[in-house]
Amino acid sequence: MLQSPISTFAVAVAIATTGIAAPAMAQDAGAESSSGQFGDIVVTAEKRESTAQKTPIAMTIATGEELTKNGVSDVNSLVNIAPTLGIAQNNQNTIITIRGVSSRDYTETGNPAVAVSIDNFYLQNGTALNVGFFDLERIEVLRGPQGTLYGRNATAGAINISTAKPTDKLEGSMALEYGYKNALIAEGMLNVPVSDSIKVRGAFSVHQRDAYRNNGSLSDGGLVRKGGNDDVSQAARLHVAYDSGSPFTALVTGEYTHVGGVGAVIKGIPYSDVVDGKLKLGSDRNWALNTQGFIDLTIKNVRANLNYDFGPVTLSYFGGYRTQDISRQNDQDGGTSAGFAFPTDGTTKTQNHELRLGTNGTGPFGFQVGLYYFSDHNDSLTNFQILGGAAPINFYTFDYVTDAKSYAGFGQAYYEITPDLKVEAGARYTREKKKQVGFSDVAGTYTDVDASYTGNKDTYHLGVNWQATPDNLVYAKYDTGFKAGGFQNGFTYGPESITAYEAGIKNRFLGSTLQVNLSGFLYDYTDLQVQQNDPVTAVSRVFNAGRARIYGGELETSWLPTTLDKVDFTVAYLHARYRDFNSNGVQYAGNTLPQAPSWSLSGGVSHDFLIGNGKLTGRAQSRYQSKSFFSFRNIGTEMQKGYTKTDLMLTYVPNEASGFEISAYVRNIENSVILTTSEEAAYAGGYLVQFGDPRTYGARVTYRF
Repeated sequence: MLQSPISTFAVAVAIATTGIAAPAMAQDAGAESSSGQFGDIVVTAEKRESTAQKTPIAMTIATGEELTKNGVSDVNSLVNIAPTLGIAQNNQNTIITIRGVSSRDYTETGNPAVAVSIDNFYLQNGTALNVGFFDLERIEVLRGPQGTLYGRNATAGAINISTAKPTDKLEGSMALEYGYKNALIAEGMLNVPVSDSIKVRGAFSVHQRDAYRNNGSLSDGGLVRKGGNDDVSQAARLHVAYDSGSPFTALVTGEYTHVGGVGAVIKGIPYSDVVDGKLKLGSDRNWALNTQGFIDLTIKNVRANLNYDFGPVTLSYFGGYRTQDISRQNDQDGGTSAGFAFPTDGTTKTQNHELRLGTNGTGPFGFQVGLYYFSDHNDSLTNFQILGGAAPINFYTFDYVTDAKSYAGFGQAYYEITPDLKVEAGARYTREKKKQVGFSDVAGTYTDVDASYTGNKDTYHLGVNWQATPDNLVYAKYDTGFKAGGFQNGFTYGPESITAYEAGIKNRFLGSTLQVNLSGFLYDYTDLQVQQNDPVTAVSRVFNAGRARIYGGELETSWLPTTLDKVDFTVAYLHARYRDFNSNGVQYAGNTLPQAPSWSLSGGVSHDFLIGNGKLTGRAQSRYQSKSFFSFRNIGTEMQKGYTKTDLMLTYVPNEASGFEISAYVRNIENSVILTTSEEAAYAGGYLVQFGDPRTYGARVTYRF
């Protein structure tokens, strides 16, 4: 029998601290130097270069190497390095929560609450987040509203994905990984300086893994050929950089991603398996389905970054084009007692363009101003089908063409009152337009759709930063953010707004061997958008909750007791409650917001064993999360109970000159059953759930030259 979640977490950390283990969760501690001190990581969280410890934003940073070692290969696995991040899934759509702020609307008209971008190119919808993480420089997870510099749909925060750029060095790498369920990963990179001014970097990633779930197969009398939660993907990227030493520089990027296989699957839990108000989940590995699911997703992206340095200021352009084609089928009742399917076909064309002018240097005054344009065109056909006859019956049909456009102008400036005291102010104006045409056919009721939405919003930022010493930063700030209103399945909803107050300190002590960061925040949330699926009809609708209040605090520590050891610990407390939310005559004031656990703790230790000219690094890390809910109803059947998740890793480098690195890992040692969603579906006779990854293990060999 497993121990209680808290005792399991304590035991895991205790074992780690005895020396079996490893460098913990990748906070913003920076890379350790050979002298046993924390180094600085350069970030662009404020859309200009600065170091993490001198940036007045609560953030988690992970380098490309840390992402690989922690098995972070897509957005869904970011919780491995960002313990205060919440990740949920609904079928193939990813729902991200930061500090209790999220968006449950993953439809073609929905807006996320977290602004996710790759090299400054914004990704709009939940399916678009299925981009492969490979050959990355770093990922920055920014906590708190970023409404001034990031604009629309950044009420919870932002995730910046920065790919590795071309360098002036001829180099390359190749990695092969094999693991649980025949997981095979092949990744490679080649960087070539073609001339003094032109550099090229190409990279690829191929994933192939059998299914985590056995959903019945033709060979054992079942109705499906393949189980769900497999991993079949291919991705490639090509950077071409130009820098002749003149004021003009350019980077052009082409990227391709394909995701295939079965994809995510859901399990149906009948009402008869609701015991004492909680779900009797049964096996998370084996259950039968009667509809063969599949996903065929292709994403193509071309983007550019152009810069001209005028001396005092630099003019920059970031933008590009992206197409996404998806064909998706899944068993929508999660079992065999019914025959409901949910096929989706669609094409999305997106473009982002941002023109930004910012000051250079580190003088007492600095600013950046910019213009932004976003366009998203989606043509989708979705059916809710009843199977069992000679041909599927389309019980519901939604055939829409949706266009969304956003225009914005922004500016932010700082002034140093003294060399150590800085004030900041910023503002952004955003105008949103949405339009949807097409038709819906719901159980024989045909409706022509011609809906539109137009709105505008101002967002602001005020901040005071005091660099008390070179190693101690104190900051306080005020931010506002918003998420645009719109329409969904014939129902309209208004914009949501958030006002945030935050204060924090970032410190290094003991000769930069101890790092302690602390932040506290208070959010006032008005008209927040809450999506809930009607359990009887399965048709989704977005409500505007009246008001909510969120407050909490986060403590992040990292310590280098010796040149061979590292200890990390993070604790986050969150209080997220509706203050006024009436839905269908029921008042939900006092209920907890979805995916808002009261406590999140993580800890880890590493130790380097010097073996001849080589080095063996042991890593152990564990995460505890208290219970959380998947809906505003706060009922036990739509709840994730508290759990721990512990990982162990070993990495061996024979010697630096060899270029070889060998690593092995076990993740989720407890084999904790972690839900990524649970929602009532009366049409299916119960609840629909999805599961996170079980215990996994594997080994990886990397060669760099």
